[in-house]
Amino acid sequence: MPAPSNEDQWLPRTLVVDNYDSYTYNLVQLLTKVLLQCKSQDTFTPKQSDLLVHSHIVVIRNDQYKWTTVRDRILPQIDNIVISPGPGSPDIPEDFGICGELLQYAKEKQQWPVLGVCLGHQGIGVMFGARIQRGSVPVHGQISKIEILEDDELFAGIPSGFNAVRYHSLVLEDVPPELKIIARAQGSVVCNSNGDEMPSREIMAVRFNDGPLWGVQFHPESVCSEHGLRIVKNFIDITSKRCVYIACNKDKEARLSMEVANMSVLVQDRLMWTQRNQTNSQQRFELLSRKVLFGDSIDSAKLGEQLFTLIHGKDSMPVWLDSSDGSGMSVLASALDTATIQYHRTQRQVTVQQYFQSEQIGSTCTYSAVLPAHDENGIAVSFWTWMQQIVDQTRAVDSTQSKQLPGFQCGWIGYFGYELKSECLAGYHQSGAKPDNASLPDAQMTFVDRCIVLQTGDEGAHAYVMALVKRSDIGSSEDNCCCWLDSLGFDSRSEARKWISDKVRAIEQADFTSSSTALQQNHNNRPAIKALQPTVQRSAYLQAIGQAQKLITAGESYEICLTNEFQARVDPMNASQAQAMYRRMRQHSPAPYGAFIWIGGQQSGVLSCSPERFLRIQRDADGHAVAEMKPIKGTCRRQPPPLEESAYAAWKADDDHRQQVLKESVKERAENLMIVDLVRHDLNAIAWGGQVDVPRLIAIESFRRVHQLVSTIRARVREHVGAVAAVAHCFPPGSMTGAPKPRSVQLIESLEVRERGVYSGVLGYISAAGGCSDWSVVIRTAVVDNERVRVGAGGALTFLSQPAAEWNEIETKVHSIAPAL
Repeated sequence: MPAPSNEDQWLPRTLVVDNYDSYTYNLVQLLTKVLLQCKSQDTFTPKQSDLLVHSHIVVIRNDQYKWTTVRDRILPQIDNIVISPGPGSPDIPEDFGICGELLQYAKEKQQWPVLGVCLGHQGIGVMFGARIQRGSVPVHGQISKIEILEDDELFAGIPSGFNAVRYHSLVLEDVPPELKIIARAQGSVVCNSNGDEMPSREIMAVRFNDGPLWGVQFHPESVCSEHGLRIVKNFIDITSKRCVYIACNKDKEARLSMEVANMSVLVQDRLMWTQRNQTNSQQRFELLSRKVLFGDSIDSAKLGEQLFTLIHGKDSMPVWLDSSDGSGMSVLASALDTATIQYHRTQRQVTVQQYFQSEQIGSTCTYSAVLPAHDENGIAVSFWTWMQQIVDQTRAVDSTQSKQLPGFQCGWIGYFGYELKSECLAGYHQSGAKPDNASLPDAQMTFVDRCIVLQTGDEGAHAYVMALVKRSDIGSSEDNCCCWLDSLGFDSRSEARKWISDKVRAIEQADFTSSSTALQQNHNNRPAIKALQPTVQRSAYLQAIGQAQKLITAGESYEICLTNEFQARVDPMNASQAQAMYRRMRQHSPAPYGAFIWIGGQQSGVLSCSPERFLRIQRDADGHAVAEMKPIKGTCRRQPPPLEESAYAAWKADDDHRQQVLKESVKERAENLMIVDLVRHDLNAIAWGGQVDVPRLIAIESFRRVHQLVSTIRARVREHVGAVAAVAHCFPPGSMTGAPKPRSVQLIESLEVRERGVYSGVLGYISAAGGCSDWSVVIRTAVVDNERVRVGAGGALTFLSQPAAEWNEIETKVHSIAPAL
């Protein structure tokens, strides 16, 4: 019986079981695209498409509900089942959850077509008595040709020998007669760190002879797999041919009931954040600004340093987002006389400090509370949800001028440390306390109600001097926990205009044509600092790499990002010395996402030369939020260009060769691809149905000290997802964890000896107006903590990693900033 035409296409209701993988939502994206194709996508707005998806797809985690609940409440409304990839093995109950019982029930009833992917495929094999074992070599992020052995409706219209991405260490062997092997790998795979290859003929797909059960070992949802959409479309067509519901009710369109739809993790998440946004949003401020032009003859990178020295050179609490390579936007501000939120997760303690300058730095605690586990409505509370509420209450009115201004239009600047993963990562379980003597909080966010924003455009370098004014029609906060918000912003327009005028006058009177003022280094202003030493010595680190690779070979992870920390003792620094240190760093290793945040009273701060964007959200021409992530995976050292012109040609040839070797490395490309697919999964959790794409895949970006492989992933974000919520859904950065993220994070805790702290977290801003935010990954960063300087460095590990080369890589990364310290 042929599949229905588009005009009368029936839409199945699909159960997707997530095995805590980091690619599951990419499968949901393929399902979504098929749904929209069936209903003529052009006729649907993003919101309508989202409603269509939520009425036809329910996603649950493998341990979210008891099996009896799934059987009795969800399955009666389901037409087909997709079982996701995941870490571990299907013969381990903790790894496979309800999936074993679900598969057995589906086999007995033969009512629901089932598609198992990777772990799901292996689970089908194990259920029928096949043996699961380690493959001859783990294959993660490599592309193989798939040979179709039998004509099968799952592969209808797909040529044999198509390319597909593989992420697996385990394979099926000794498949019983009840299962038909319908595809195998073809060709060879790289089998060691030397790049040697070996033939690969592993089983890539099976089907049950007497029922609608299929398994595929490869990942059709990967960005580099061919015909993934067609495979899912074929699965939907199979469902429409076989489903009992069709035979009896072909003229009806079935939808999930509200009860079952609300059991989906995607719907539950949407409802939680929607409720919070609706009850707390408030446009408390209006924005005033003036523009200052510098012309196109001034070096914007040097100008940023000169402006900072002019305005904040004597500031004991500076806040500086610094595009030190001159490629983007810089923000110059201060944490004095405003609110700074600090959070310590072990105590769940939130404090709001207001720092002031007298003879010394002082502070007043204007609010302090321990966050409850749940709010009065029973909704889980985390620092992420609390911070989103605060951001919603500190917005400024979007005006016509907002579209003409830079992305940051006053608002929040700070960082979320890596350990906040414990409050946002599904499936994460704290494995026990680790040494962390840092005094810096796990998160710190400062409200910037006045600032200078520097950027370069068609008219050359220019700056905006900005300030927020309290709106007269907004009353005081009635909630005691938010009364400190009333102190933010200028009380009147006249006060704000005076502050802006004073800063504009100071800028216009300064001489920025001479580079000597800001760039001269005072060598007497350097604190005494000893050489950086690794917390984990080379031999122990190489041993940890070996342990990680054993876990990967056992199927526990596809990729693990292992890190180390380098420390040095340092004399206590004042703000002036810290500024001098950061200026040396930015000159030695200019980067697009630099930052200098100093807490004068604690003699602590964050000095960052990060090259990696984590997440940016900006508005498109229609006002829709568009997210962009740019993960880095793959690094090689770059030699500085020679001073002698005669040596340039040889240097250029060597530089080009280094780039080519990096880009052609199977290992490095595999590492990058794994994180690209992970980031797509993260963004699919917050994007309108199916609207995630990869405009730039595994491209070279060159910095002064290194070449790196960078990819760009974009998504249109659902309207209910706030700036903090977006970060929380994608946190921690996949480039700092590996994949699958939940399992890799747990494994990292068993391999690393101490907490990462600020390192591996994210640092950036949330604008009060305009709807923009931008975050970098905290790498190439020195964290100064009283009498210590801490520099983290690490790298992604796969089966193909060479331990000695991995140690050299982290030394390269540390060396990118260490000489400046």
